[in-house]
Amino acid sequence: MEATEIISQANTQQPQLIRQFKQAVVSDQLAHAFLFVGPQGRGQKLVADWLAMRLMCAHPTADGEPDGVCSQCLRIANGNHPDVIDLKPDGHSIKIDQVRFLKDEFTKTAVEGRRKIFVIEGADTMTASAANGLLKFIEEPVGEQTAILLAENRQQILPTVISRTQVVDFPNLGQEMYTRQLQELGYTDTNIALAAELTDSLPVAETWLADDWFNQSVITISEITGKLLQLDVEAFNLVQTDIMKLSSGTSSHQLLVHMLAAAWRDVILSASNALDTPHFKQSHEWGQYAQRYPMAKLLAVQRIIFTANETLAMNVNLQTTMESVILESQFELGGK
Repeated sequence: MEATEIISQANTQQPQLIRQFKQAVVSDQLAHAFLFVGPQGRGQKLVADWLAMRLMCAHPTADGEPDGVCSQCLRIANGNHPDVIDLKPDGHSIKIDQVRFLKDEFTKTAVEGRRKIFVIEGADTMTASAANGLLKFIEEPVGEQTAILLAENRQQILPTVISRTQVVDFPNLGQEMYTRQLQELGYTDTNIALAAELTDSLPVAETWLADDWFNQSVITISEITGKLLQLDVEAFNLVQTDIMKLSSGTSSHQLLVHMLAAAWRDVILSASNALDTPHFKQSHEWGQYAQRYPMAKLLAVQRIIFTANETLAMNVNLQTTMESVILESQFELGGK
């Protein structure tokens, strides 16, 4: 990503945090160690790169932005600045050899100028011993050093590390911004509302597009919901013929159940004429079918669907769980 694009996206995704960092730099009140916390996709790395460029930039703009065109900014954006160390997990975690490398770098002075910046991605994947090994250098930096730790799960960071860093919680992206980014990923207008309902993580949403998985899941869940409402026995058969083709691990199983729950939420709201933002294009049609049933029955089916993830958590397989949900739901709707 170009330096100017990093600057633009950081300002677009987290404008309030950028304003705060600008003020801290101007007033010389910037901490020497930060912990950026939040799910992937909220701009943590963008803001870390923005801050590195702002601190290193040869010619910051009048409004406190890095210029994005000087040698310092360009090399940071390209990942080849000798005084900006960017470390990310090797596989699923930061390995001991990487920690040794970091500790060695912390003891060295800057190659150019006086400042060094460390950006440590996946800081929550470090072992306790590895994190403890870095504490000394976070507490007592050599010269002008700034450490920026990025983590998804604050609970997996040692309390001693948290106490020695300035924790910055990254808020959700604004709805308008998130919608635009989902469009850029390739989500259709009809699927954006559902994707946004199921996750606020852009990287997670991106994985769902692989092999057209999300679109196929929407089609299948829509078919099952419509047939379930019409007490069509084909709803049961769709589990084996269609749902199981979408099975790709525990996370996909839970997601399919959440998707069915979102569909049934549309059913209930449409039946009561309270649906503002449908997640499925068939929602209003479902509402017409649903009006045949007492609201108590529709709510009973919702409770059945909600218990499905608890069943999955007990290691009951997806096919058995979904077949049970459909049988119980149609029995509830068809009973007197």
